[in-house]
Amino acid sequence: MFERLSARLRPADPAEREAGLGIVEVVVALLVFAVITTGSIVAVGTVLSMTADNRSREVAANLASQAVDTARSITDIADIATGTTPVTVNGTEFAVKQSVSWITTTGLDSACAPANAAGNGSLLYKRLNVTVTWKGMRSATSAVRSDTVIAPGSKINDPERGTILVTVKGADGAGVSGITVTIEPDKTASAPGKALDSSSVPGLTNLDGCAVATKVVPGSYKITLTRADGQQYRDPFQSAAPSKTVVVAKGDTTGQVFTFAPADDYTMNYVSGYTGIALKPASLDTTIKGANGTYVATTPDDHQYLYPLSSGYQFIAGTYVPAGGSTASCLSPDPSAWPKAADGKTGKAQPYVLPESPVDVPMGVVTVKLASGQRFIKATTTTAANGDPGCAATMTYTFTLTSAASQATIALPYGTWRLQAASNSSSTLSNITLGSIVGSILGSLFPGTGSNANVVTLDPRTAP
Repeated sequence: MFERLSARLRPADPAEREAGLGIVEVVVALLVFAVITTGSIVAVGTVLSMTADNRSREVAANLASQAVDTARSITDIADIATGTTPVTVNGTEFAVKQSVSWITTTGLDSACAPANAAGNGSLLYKRLNVTVTWKGMRSATSAVRSDTVIAPGSKINDPERGTILVTVKGADGAGVSGITVTIEPDKTASAPGKALDSSSVPGLTNLDGCAVATKVVPGSYKITLTRADGQQYRDPFQSAAPSKTVVVAKGDTTGQVFTFAPADDYTMNYVSGYTGIALKPASLDTTIKGANGTYVATTPDDHQYLYPLSSGYQFIAGTYVPAGGSTASCLSPDPSAWPKAADGKTGKAQPYVLPESPVDVPMGVVTVKLASGQRFIKATTTTAANGDPGCAATMTYTFTLTSAASQATIALPYGTWRLQAASNSSSTLSNITLGSIVGSILGSLFPGTGSNANVVTLDPRTAP
């Protein structure tokens, strides 16, 4: 082909040489040049990429070796944990990821949580896998791996004793480090264990959220989590110090898995929408609903620390208890539980909210008249009236005025209430009548008459 091309470019006849090149010859020549140039560029690029990849692979192998040596230098084998460490060498970004798990005498391979309640065997050693990748690595290049086992520096098992593994995970499922794990005999069990020796007490959870108690005397134990630095943490049941129990058998490993996460701080605005001043009960219950269940806060604090939920929570003043359970119900506090009124008014369900802004918690408000010297008020739910769905469980709230007054404006959860007053909490209560100023944040207020003159229904229903 090249000979024919040469003959076209330089003809034998001198006259034809003076004729020059045609467009076809020029295009063919440029195409041949482009093919040769492109091939050369690709070849040079491939060589450079492979050279850089090989150089990075050598660095990755050294980083993997360093990670293994670092893990082996850790004094307490329980502190070796899973994690990823970013490293930059000569401008190249590397990710050193190590995966760690316990290996037991029965072959259990687990980061921390035992597979079963019993029959897991005794701890033998930890398996360590190190994987190193780098930015810009070729798709055909595999990551650098290094696998090894790390044995404890001293004996961690006693054939007559057992081991407890505790795993703490956050809301995202990742391990939570820095949690204090307290293990003590479960005195409510028929066979409680013994107080742990100082050498058996677990340290703070590591990066895997794992804590280990070794050489534990067989018996029942209670495990409790706390945060030593004062940070507010909650489990899905809103406990700041969740606890679980385990039973330890000799020569075996057992444990528990907890979910424990930094709490969201919700600020509440009680009696929202009321422009006047209304007294809140001395100890106001607040029902808090979430995807993880219903929680009743028993303090009238202006904020609550709650387990983080992306769907948020619903707040209802008072103790709401749904019907159909094993305990007596109390439907009155929830506006959405009230049936549609004859005039078309309905109760509006409280929205589910996130902690970004204060939560409005509406309540009913009523003004009552007080006799001379009366400073203590008691409100108790009574027979439902005026469309109230009722509170069979009964709620009771009290108010104490700081100074004598002829009347007081108080805030209560929605429902039907019987109101009484006295000079103090230990005096005999007497019925009180509603004042001339009556009203509620939402909906209507129905005062009682006759023998029920001290009964009032706080109705949350409003026009649709």
